[in-house]
Amino acid sequence: MMKRNFITYSLIVLAMLFVWQMSTTPAKAALKCSRLVKSVGGEKIINTCGNCRIVNIQRKRPSAAAPINRTLTLAPKTTTDLSFRGPGQSRILSDTPCHPEGASASGKSQSPEEDGKRCIQMQRTMKAGVSGLALTNTCGECRTAVVDRIAANGARRSQNVAIGGRSSIPLPSMGAVQAGIMNEKPCK
Repeated sequence: MMKRNFITYSLIVLAMLFVWQMSTTPAKAALKCSRLVKSVGGEKIINTCGNCRIVNIQRKRPSAAAPINRTLTLAPKTTTDLSFRGPGQSRILSDTPCHPEGASASGKSQSPEEDGKRCIQMQRTMKAGVSGLALTNTCGECRTAVVDRIAANGARRSQNVAIGGRSSIPLPSMGAVQAGIMNEKPCK
């Protein structure tokens, strides 16, 4: 009799857990493309999806009163080393696509002034032994790009840059550790 009650109780608990998990898991699983992985040198974050992701990470240290929050932009199918060192625990707070829902087939939303062309490319440069970045416009007409810079503390700053046809300009870091081209359009 006691064994039957235990089995019945166990089945009820399992059924309730299953219903709860089914109601909460799909929404979270659909959004999570990034994973934290511990390595010998620290931690890495892996973007397992085939699209760009914006990931917020929080790091709690045993001795620190406030946690450290960072926002990273991850390219598709990449692994990125995190700069956290020493004891502590990291977790992913959010994982969202770089481009909003309803984006076009190219993965980019189209506004009326955008023409869908991709003319501006980011390139590494080397001058006097110092590496840097440059923006190159491969099209024949003037183009404007929105460049997103991310600082070491996770702060983001965007800048509009106009580049003449078939020309190149240097892209200063301005204290950023990451940079990317968010979108581009013809000059006005």
